[in-house]
Amino acid sequence: MKKLYLKIAPVMAKVSLVGLIVSLLAIFGINFYAGGLEETKVYAIFYAAWAKLIVTYLAVAFVVLYVVFGWLKLWPALKEMVRKTIVSLKRNPSTIPLMMMLVTFLFYSLNLTDVSDTTAKIYGKGMGLSAFCIMLFSLLSLVCMLNAFPRRKKPNIPMIVLMFAMFGIIIFCDIHYSNTILAAITRPENPIQITVDTKYIAEAYNMLKTHMVLTIVSAALVLLMPIYSKLLRKINTSVVIEDNGEMGQIDIQD
Repeated sequence: MKKLYLKIAPVMAKVSLVGLIVSLLAIFGINFYAGGLEETKVYAIFYAAWAKLIVTYLAVAFVVLYVVFGWLKLWPALKEMVRKTIVSLKRNPSTIPLMMMLVTFLFYSLNLTDVSDTTAKIYGKGMGLSAFCIMLFSLLSLVCMLNAFPRRKKPNIPMIVLMFAMFGIIIFCDIHYSNTILAAITRPENPIQITVDTKYIAEAYNMLKTHMVLTIVSAALVLLMPIYSKLLRKINTSVVIEDNGEMGQIDIQD
């Protein structure tokens, strides 16, 4: 059974990869076709949705087949990728909080439209300034993080202190903006109603709460860096080289 698997595995892996590419192209083509249909063409829309569903299932099946038959090549490559990642983190553990801070910044940036619409709708005191400060100090905290832990040098203490001060300002602005939204929708006189047209207010409120949590996690990762950097050093990432046997003595008298 193992011999049969080793024979058919390379072929099936290539077939499943080609099938996956064709399925993705078919999904793109169906979406393009369905996007140009008029609302009156009900049958065409129905059949396009039906075909898209079938092709999606085929794509998932091809992914499963590729994982099953390409495992012999995928597993060593995956192990090597994980090993290199751990080696890189051993040398520069500050990458972990830096990546978390980058994710936090992107999360806020991608939801900036809801914040802008909420500011224009409520127009509360300090809302625009709070949104601006969050964006500004998020960028500056990334710059501080890049300079706080230089390679093979001692940590830059002033940069670390400045970065935590920025974390505090960001959290304060998140709380102030969230409280302003809450006060606007719960005030007794002329409260802001959350409807389908103003759902962005609720989305901005939830986003700011999540952003505050992500900022706290980023700060915690910076504080806990000495702990998990020691744990990373304990992970064995050495490469085992197979012994080819003892070399015989070489005669160099001549």
